[in-house]
Amino acid sequence: MWSLSNPLPRTRNVPLSAHLTSNIVLANIVLGISVFSFGFDNVAFNTMQAMGPFEKQFGTYDPSSGDWEIDATHLAFLNSFPLISYAVAVFIAAHIGERYGRRAVLVLMQLVCLTGVIVTYTSNTFPQILVGRMLVNMHIGMEAWLVPMLQAEIVPAAVRGAMVILYIFDHQLGAFICSIVTNFTSDLVDDRSWRIPIECMFVFPCLVLVFNWVVPETEEAKLLLESLEEAETATKGSWMDLVRGTNLRRTSIAVLAAFFSQFSGNSFSSSYGTVFLKQVGGFDAFTGTLIKKGIVVLGPITNILLVERIGRRNMAIFFAVLAASSLLTLGGLGCKTPLTMPYKKGIVAMTIFFPYARIASFGAMGTLMAAEVPHLSLRDKTSFAAWTTSNLCEFITTFTLPYLLKAPYANLQSKVGLIYGAFATVGVVWMVACLPDLRGRSLEETEEMFEARVPAWKMGGE
Repeated sequence: MWSLSNPLPRTRNVPLSAHLTSNIVLANIVLGISVFSFGFDNVAFNTMQAMGPFEKQFGTYDPSSGDWEIDATHLAFLNSFPLISYAVAVFIAAHIGERYGRRAVLVLMQLVCLTGVIVTYTSNTFPQILVGRMLVNMHIGMEAWLVPMLQAEIVPAAVRGAMVILYIFDHQLGAFICSIVTNFTSDLVDDRSWRIPIECMFVFPCLVLVFNWVVPETEEAKLLLESLEEAETATKGSWMDLVRGTNLRRTSIAVLAAFFSQFSGNSFSSSYGTVFLKQVGGFDAFTGTLIKKGIVVLGPITNILLVERIGRRNMAIFFAVLAASSLLTLGGLGCKTPLTMPYKKGIVAMTIFFPYARIASFGAMGTLMAAEVPHLSLRDKTSFAAWTTSNLCEFITTFTLPYLLKAPYANLQSKVGLIYGAFATVGVVWMVACLPDLRGRSLEETEEMFEARVPAWKMGGE
């Protein structure tokens, strides 16, 4: 029975706590620290690039404004190039994990993170800090491959859904805690403002290295999976099967969910959120980021409370409408020239609210659809296609956004919300027409519904 006090459904009338052992809890705490580090590191880099001392150290002087700033090109490099190292790290982790085991990847990625943090902390030039962030992002890429899969191997099926939500929650919690740190250090007028958050980044990989022994190797699970894969080799589909028959519909759902997850404004809210708030003015950018990250933490909690009660489709459409509306409102307010204080406050309010609505809709569906809609024989290939789409779209949006925001290029400032708002609106239409709700459906039922070409709005589970 679903209830507000116990929002996760029980399995076979057994409380969730009955499925958890001390080993599972400890292992997930250690993995959670690593995921927490991911959220903390991202916000540290995204906020410190808006700090005055950081801009003076790594930016250029603008005679027209009398301030130091990081120009659009260098911002694009700093935020998009690490996505390349992220992609490379996924393949490295997959190779090492299959050859040497899961724990080898866990240890290696912490060492890579520490190396990146050291390079970043000692940076005096822009190329050096770019290399530092790329190394830290390699850790994040390895984590993206390792943690969800490792949790699926060590956690009972009855609590896997909760672990997925906790994965997102740990990430957002790390981002929120880092926002608290940077909100305090942003008032410092020297390099301590950005070096202190970097110092904090040392703690988390060190903790994981010390306690990595509590995470099981899952060799038995690995051998079992290998034997199953060998037995099912004859039924594995080819890459061309992704676009054949009803699989084309499944592939398009997973790929388009990944596309809209990024083009609904993910980079605008994450990588450049603090930079944008500083550009708008009228409100302290770091306090705004702190409030925004605190609200975003509620996104995964909202998913926990609603996803099984009202379904994926209804939840996604509702919050996607809110996300698109907030982007269009933000862009519309930015059309006012000059911007008066009430308009600036409205822009800041939409900038703070939008990420919450996005993560509860486009963000959640980008993850869920790649896991739920693939054909059994094409699960790996469909997931890879969705992941590749997401990473490519994130690179495109992250690289181009500084040129859209800043002079002397497009200089759209908050009017960029009209662009992403248009994409989000198209995403809402796509959800209404194509997004299935597989709540309560077994894998066999899912297969039957796709083969029968059941419309998306008739797929709702019971």
